[in-house]
Amino acid sequence: MKSKIVLALCVAVFAASLGITNAADLRFSMDRKKLSQKNFTEGGDKQGSQAMKVDVRDIVYTIIVESESLRDLENFTVEYNIYYEEAPPPQQGRGNPNEPKPQATPKTFAGKHTIEKLASRKKTEFDTGSITIKEVSSGGRGGSRGGGGGGSGQAKDRVVGSIIRAHDAEGKLLGEYINPANIASKFEWRKP
Repeated sequence: MKSKIVLALCVAVFAASLGITNAADLRFSMDRKKLSQKNFTEGGDKQGSQAMKVDVRDIVYTIIVESESLRDLENFTVEYNIYYEEAPPPQQGRGNPNEPKPQATPKTFAGKHTIEKLASRKKTEFDTGSITIKEVSSGGRGGSRGGGGGGSGQAKDRVVGSIIRAHDAEGKLLGEYINPANIASKFEWRKP
């Protein structure tokens, strides 16, 4: 039994020295940061049109890349897709109950980042480009809560998931991150 363990360890060390890697060489995580936030009011007039409160946030994600390889990794590319839904504007008035409710528009923010060198068992990080997320609320008192009568409502964009993939210069997969696990079946991967 001990000889099998020693043999497996020797094979792993030899493979690492030749540059043979498996798809678990990298591990990823993400942190969300708000860059800026603007609040303003739109619309509203004497004819009874209600004003809408608009909250616009620019956000970025910090992607943390951690090496789990026994060797240094060089010249690899990290590609990412961040999936979000852009909400339709809130309904003004009661509307026609027979009309279908407007659906959110799926969006993909794709990007990539090249890492020249990452030492064995070390971490590095980088920020994605910025994504603009809006929240619009209309209605009278308490309109930001929505759900009331007379046309009050709320529309809020939301991030729903992400996929990160890293490939070496030859195109070999070094690692992948999918959150949540079913996001790949709901959204299509877009090459950055």
